Amino acid sequence: MAVVPSEVKAGMEYLGARHEIKDDLAALLEGAEDRYSSLQLHFLRRLNGLLSLRQQQRAQLKPEGVRFLDRAIFATYRDCAAAGVSAEAQKVVQSVESRTSAGGSEN
Repeated sequence: MAVVPSEVKAGMEYLGARHEIKDDLAALLEGAEDRYSSLQLHFLRRLNGLLSLRQQQRAQLKPEGVRFLDRAIFATYRDCAAAGVSAEAQKVVQSVESRTSAGGSEN
């Protein structure tokens, strides 16, 4: 029987929480979807998902896992900026930070 690493378990739990992520992003971009290309929306959704994953799983991840997520978040933020949606990306970051503040810190 194979042992499932904590990073894999974190990813599986993330997939179960995707409806919450979609709701948050939908509220943030409400009524504006037609202004963005599919690529811009892809990067914004990816950024939101990675930030939420980091928030939800930080306590379970090893330091290397957190660093990996931080690098992915930074790269995705840069992708958002290159796609011309840096202001929206900042809103996504602020939205996730406000959820963290409202929900309490798990550190």
